Order: sequence, then C-alpha cells, then structure tokens
Amino acid sequence: MKISKIIFTLTTILLIQSCTTYSTDLNELQKIKVSDLSEIKRGETCAKNLFGAFSLPYFGDTAIKLSGDQSVITAMKKGNITDVYATDFYNRNLLIFSKRCTVVFGK
Repeated sequence: MKISKIIFTLTTILLIQSCTTYSTDLNELQKIKVSDLSEIKRGETCAKNLFGAFSLPYFGDTAIKLSGDQSVITAMKKGNITDVYATDFYNRNLLIFSKRCTVVFGK
C-alpha cells in the first residue's frame, strides 16, 4: 500500500512538471496604430536545458543549458528588429528537459 502511494506521488510530480507556462511583461506600453500591425516583426530564440523544469530553494535555477540562446538580443537579430514593442517568454517542460524561449515583437 505504501509503495503505491509513493509511485502515485512520483507520477503526479512528473506530470505536473510537463506543463507549459506563458507570461507577458507589460511594464511599458507604446501606442501602435492599427494600420501598422501588418508591419510588426517577430523574432524568437530558444534554449534547450537539462533539469530546467524546476528550481530548488537556496539554489535557484537548476537548468543546465544544452544548446541555444534565449536572450532578447538574439531574438532581435533573428527577427531583424531594431525597435522593440514587446517581449514574451514561454517554457515547455518535459520530465527533466525544458525549452525556454524569448519572443520579441517590433519593427
């Protein structure tokens, strides 16, 4: 009976880690004309990590970067953006692997 509770708890933890988070930072708003929406460019860059799905108390982020770069500058370069309107970040977690991405919108 005790083993089944442990297996259930571990399975639940692994399933919860496989969630995706998405956040938007709206610290500074800029006025954008509706006619200019078709001109907005999008740049995205991602980093793949090992053990990046969780953080430990007193240690912080546990991610070990395997490949990629999730910086805003790299996303700007990939989207050929010089004026940034907004930045977004999202994570995709699967067991012990994670993919962290930065998305930049601008002109």
